[in-house]
Amino acid sequence: MKRDPRLRGLSSEHHQALVLARSVLAAAAAGKCMEDLKGRFREELEPHFLTEERWLLPGLEAAGAHDLAAQTREDHAFLRAAVEAAQRGDPEAMAAFATRLQEHVRFEERALFPACEELLPGELLEAVARGA
Repeated sequence: MKRDPRLRGLSSEHHQALVLARSVLAAAAAGKCMEDLKGRFREELEPHFLTEERWLLPGLEAAGAHDLAAQTREDHAFLRAAVEAAQRGDPEAMAAFATRLQEHVRFEERALFPACEELLPGELLEAVARGA
């Protein structure tokens, strides 16, 4: 899928998210706790979420795409709560976290980012690309 160059940084982070999700699913299936899950979440996913919440979601809401912004916020909240439960070694929470993360990546690639490309002003996308 061709992605606007200004969103490629965020889009490329999805690969690492999917790698993390697969690792978490494997650990959950083996009944093991993933010791570094919370740290990896904090380092790999949280900055991505914060960029979206700071730039993309307000822009989408201003453009009238409230459903997309709401879905993104709901996913982020679920994933933040699930990582806390998963960190305590709950295999069901680990599996729920990993499954939702995979679904969230697909949602962003198929719905959120195309809407951003269509609806958001270039200046806002430039700010995202700069990491402002």
